[in-house]
Amino acid sequence: MTKADILDFLKSRQGRTYRRKDLARRLGVKEHQYAAFRRLLTGLIREGVITQQRGGRLAYAGSAEEVEGVLELTHRGFGFVAVEGMDDVFIGFRDIGGAASGDLVRIALLKEKFGRGPRGRVTKVLKRGRSSLVGAVERIQGKYELALSAPFANRAVRLDPAGIGKEDVGALVYAQVTDWGDGWGPIKARVQEVIGSPDDPLTDFKFVLRQFDLEPDFPPAVEQEAASQAKRITIGPGPDRLDLRSLTVVTIDPASARDFDDAVSLERRKDGWELGVHIADVSLFVPPGSATDAEAFQRGNSVYFTEGVVPMLPHILSSDLCSLKPDEDRLAVSVLINLSDDAEVRNARFARTLIRSSRRFTYTEVHEILEQGTGKWYSLLASLKKLTRQLFQDRVEQGSVDFDIPEILFKLDDYGVPHIIHPSQRLDSHRIVEECMLLANRMVAERIPGGKPRRSFIYRIHDEPGQEQIAKLSSLLKRLNLPGLPARDVTSKEVRDLLLAMEDSPYRDLIETITLRSMAKAIYSASNRGHFGLAFPAYTHFTSPIRRYADLVVHRLVIEHLTAPRAPWTITEKSLEKAANQCTQRELAALEAERAYSRLKELRFLATQVDKTFDGIISGVIPKGLFVQIREFLVDGFINADWLEGDEYAFDESLYALKGRRFNQVFQLGQEVRIRVRDVSIEKRFANFLLVEE
Repeated sequence: MTKADILDFLKSRQGRTYRRKDLARRLGVKEHQYAAFRRLLTGLIREGVITQQRGGRLAYAGSAEEVEGVLELTHRGFGFVAVEGMDDVFIGFRDIGGAASGDLVRIALLKEKFGRGPRGRVTKVLKRGRSSLVGAVERIQGKYELALSAPFANRAVRLDPAGIGKEDVGALVYAQVTDWGDGWGPIKARVQEVIGSPDDPLTDFKFVLRQFDLEPDFPPAVEQEAASQAKRITIGPGPDRLDLRSLTVVTIDPASARDFDDAVSLERRKDGWELGVHIADVSLFVPPGSATDAEAFQRGNSVYFTEGVVPMLPHILSSDLCSLKPDEDRLAVSVLINLSDDAEVRNARFARTLIRSSRRFTYTEVHEILEQGTGKWYSLLASLKKLTRQLFQDRVEQGSVDFDIPEILFKLDDYGVPHIIHPSQRLDSHRIVEECMLLANRMVAERIPGGKPRRSFIYRIHDEPGQEQIAKLSSLLKRLNLPGLPARDVTSKEVRDLLLAMEDSPYRDLIETITLRSMAKAIYSASNRGHFGLAFPAYTHFTSPIRRYADLVVHRLVIEHLTAPRAPWTITEKSLEKAANQCTQRELAALEAERAYSRLKELRFLATQVDKTFDGIISGVIPKGLFVQIREFLVDGFINADWLEGDEYAFDESLYALKGRRFNQVFQLGQEVRIRVRDVSIEKRFANFLLVEE
């Protein structure tokens, strides 16, 4: 029995009143459940959702505003629902009902607030976020339960004893939910697979794949269809295809890349340059309505890990026929952009093309050629560098925000433990590719939809940050004696100027990370609202159709435009909205999976560094202690306030600091410290540090 059950009953009988026992009887509440049932009623009365009338009779109070969103639970039992157009809605422990983390839920907005933010109550689970779970087997009072590393539901997950035994206690397993229960009792699940020991780092990859329902392999029907498509399509000249094999075309990718979906060319023209951005013509191999298309839609994108990749498309397409390999003819969709010597766009045209890559470069190779300043490829690469540097400068001048937050890279030993961990480097070669792709994406977004009688499209949009997030950021900056931001209507230029002012500051990395967290999340949408971070009036994703479904759909629209510029899309607006929503959700899931994997490997590494000391920076402060990031590795751990010696420390919210009660020593956000790794818990995904006195 949940609050939602009671409300559904009373809502369907608005205007009627019921005594408590009569209501309990009608809802099938058993005698042993009655005390809990009364507590639920008391909570609903306190929230103002139901009213108590004369004689103690109860009735539905009237319709509260209801909204929908995805619930995310915290380790402390409460949660938040992200709702478009408003701040995240706080959901208290008692208001979650039978919902689980990741569920799409309908919530009623309550009159009482959570601080200054909205508060709500789950009234209905619209769609379960997942029905499979991964965790460790526990035996509690003779019954098997599943211990989960991430918050999922505020109740136990009870395992069917069939297929597991005492020898599996402690093992990681993959289980399927069989019964969600009544919202208060345990969730029931059955074990499908025993993954292995949580102490074995070689299980990490499989654990994360199962945890996020990621499947590297494809159904046989999809593999067969992709193979037949490969045989059907001829890679060669055609009447509707511009032959650009005479162009010098190159790819620039990471050394570990196995699929190459973008290439560039640069040709001198009388009045400037023609920059070619050539993208694999993937949509030709993945027709709408095919099994391959349906599978790509479900996956949404490729997901990358140190130990492997979960591809969006079968390997025969992603790593072979659609991959722009050197010295092989390949089908492409090209954006050919005429630029002045000052990188001003004069014209852009689009075409289905036939290209032949002359060279496959890695980022490091391009960097070395540019550093050396000589060689066969230097002239082309230097011209690309000069042109893209001007594109970057122009973009920043217009207000584009350039976040430069490194990615953490691992090198694993034979046992799955990182023996090297380091932040990624951003080279000039990365900038060349970034600017070329940004420009091509912008050209597609600005010019392709404009030729249609309606402007539905798939855009990559980034809304302005919320006032509350900016207020919190400004408050933090002022407490660190740093320049703040306007209280309202902040512009991307003001965010850009803030980050530029941090260039030489010891707080740079910290402020850049905190500022990024204060921004809205970029999403896909069938309606254009512009891109705040890039300061572009219109933007899309076109350049990675091998690994992003949104780009694949955009390719189909580009090709429709080339075929019939004035005709309406054959893809409906509703289909575009559905694709945009799916791509956004799958992108978020991929990011979550990649973060979970990275955190596991970070902790595996820290476990080999126990008792070693490192330089760090305080990256977060809460009443219970300090979060510290090791500068060398960008890996975080926690220092409990009780472990700080020499004084008793209290949280000073005005300083974002812990302050000693007797001697006034302060540990503040952004402060440099020396730490020692105390211990690591893989199971709890936590590392504890100790402060080392200088």
